[in-house]
Amino acid sequence: MEDLLANLQKLGFSQYESRAYVSLLQNPEVTAYELSRHSGIPPSKIYEVVERLLSKELVTTIGLGGHPKYVALDPVQAVSRYRRSYDQVLDSLESQLEHLYAGDKGSDAYVWNLVDRDDIETKAVDLVKAAESEILVAVWTSELAALEPHLAAADARGVSVAICLYGDADPGFGVVYNHVTDPVVLRDQGARRMVLVGDRGEALVGYYPEVGEVTAVWSASRGFVQMAYDYIRHDIWVVKLVRRFEIPINEVYGPTRERMRDIFHPEVPEVRVVRAPGGDAKRV
Repeated sequence: MEDLLANLQKLGFSQYESRAYVSLLQNPEVTAYELSRHSGIPPSKIYEVVERLLSKELVTTIGLGGHPKYVALDPVQAVSRYRRSYDQVLDSLESQLEHLYAGDKGSDAYVWNLVDRDDIETKAVDLVKAAESEILVAVWTSELAALEPHLAAADARGVSVAICLYGDADPGFGVVYNHVTDPVVLRDQGARRMVLVGDRGEALVGYYPEVGEVTAVWSASRGFVQMAYDYIRHDIWVVKLVRRFEIPINEVYGPTRERMRDIFHPEVPEVRVVRAPGGDAKRV
């Protein structure tokens, strides 16, 4: 019963109107005095409440004389009427608000902060569904599952999908670049990370720590989107370079490439001595 009263109040009914209407559904053909007694509404308020229900076309009167009786109209018809009315209002409101929103030239600079895993997944799925030409994503296998069917559907409808996947899986669609997932990578990133860009028009960056709150930010800001786009591309470039030149890279930088990661100490160029046939030695 409390849920029913709460739902009526969400439609704009007052507490007394809600109680009176529900009471009339259960006790038809009652006088105002009887309705007051059944509903618990003070007698001093009952006539005012009934008048409001009459104006909303939810109640009618029967009988003549000074003591009319009140009857609730068919609730199915009443709800149907409310639904039509609200649909008309919402359609009009949507058009009016969209007109105002389209006039806001700074709207693409907004940044949304998301702190709920379900909300982050919903936003990611919406981004994938909206993409028409290309999707770039850098994601760990543990976070890929929620996106997988939607990325597959995007790929099937002709959207170019490139995935920098932290792990060894092969989802079977798009172009996949498997990135290593050793502890050094996780240490550098600070948490599992998901970066998603759709049509170079919007981007989502999510952080999934082992302990603590999952968070994400979304924006259509040009600078934010380009930064996310470049991040994914650079990760993919690294994967491609390591695939092609893994042996010499490991020889120079070690298997965990710590020297490559050390950006605050410049490299000393390797010095080689080359002696041209019949000529002097040269340092190169």
